[in-house]
Amino acid sequence: MKIRMVSAEIALALVFLSTSSFAENRANERAIDRAERAIESGDVDPERDLAPLIEALRSPQSVEDRRRVVSRIEDFGSADGDSPAAVKRYLVEHATPVLAKIARDSKDSFLRGDAITALRSLRPPRAVLEDVATMAENDSDSYVQSRGEILRNFIKSLPAESAVTSIQPKDDAREEKGIAYLKRHKVGVSPDQLRRSALEGKYDEVRALLDAGVDVNAGGPSDCAIYAAVFSGCGAARGENEALVKTVDTLLGAGADVKRKDDNGNNILMSAAQMCGPKIVSKIVAAGADVNIVNGSGVSPLGMAIIMRKLDSAEVLVDKGARIDARQAEMLGNVATDARAKAIVARAAGKESSGTRNSP
Repeated sequence: MKIRMVSAEIALALVFLSTSSFAENRANERAIDRAERAIESGDVDPERDLAPLIEALRSPQSVEDRRRVVSRIEDFGSADGDSPAAVKRYLVEHATPVLAKIARDSKDSFLRGDAITALRSLRPPRAVLEDVATMAENDSDSYVQSRGEILRNFIKSLPAESAVTSIQPKDDAREEKGIAYLKRHKVGVSPDQLRRSALEGKYDEVRALLDAGVDVNAGGPSDCAIYAAVFSGCGAARGENEALVKTVDTLLGAGADVKRKDDNGNNILMSAAQMCGPKIVSKIVAAGADVNIVNGSGVSPLGMAIIMRKLDSAEVLVDKGARIDARQAEMLGNVATDARAKAIVARAAGKESSGTRNSP
């Protein structure tokens, strides 16, 4: 009789646990569905729609249930995903510490690995990722170690700024319109995507990404959208085309910084003079770029245009005030091998004679 009673108690306990687990699973599914509908509709309230997911992460439930929640948080908060900026910022702020705790303290290796992967997708501040990577690399579990190594390699490729903090929409209506366009075209919302779209001359995507709040100047002088369009885009096109002209125009209209310099003192005009043509060069000069900047190698935008045989661009630069001193004139005189190039150098040096100018 005693054995039967104990067995009955165990059976009741199992039924209770099964019922409890089922209830938790249903609650999680409802929270996930509610968040997904809100994000898709564009009417998302982070405290209302996302906080339940964070609470589900904290609650003591089955590993499979928690893994499901982690996976959906990763989807919703991915820095390269198409969720609104408010969703990404909320999850970075509120999910990051919970995910980091799971990555450190959970007894299940796969759940820990999921948490590390989710953190990589959310892209919280670099210091957080560094701490998690170090913890995982030094863990005794080989699977967790492998996730730490992957995270470490990912960190090495990251720009200095957080991808999420580089997304700050200025207008709700424009953000909604931009995100709707990007979703239709299956394009994520991130600084990396802005650089890719700019490089490819996809000016409609560029405009939508800017409307969605991506910072036009995200990245360094040689890792920002306008550099991608000018250096890599014009380089691939072997000069400018109308798509790239419109792309650069869109970026400049959004406030692309034409005055900052790289480590060798090059501004974006230097790259345009090297790779593009007169339309893009003219737009960048009109936006305020210094036509007479000289880099650490002693080369100016005009010098770069002459060296690269971009003579239409060189003419524009001189028209816009580019001038050279005697040293630069001597240097360029050695590479200006035809009459037109020599005439441009002479004009820039203030030695133009009547009839020496050739129109492009």
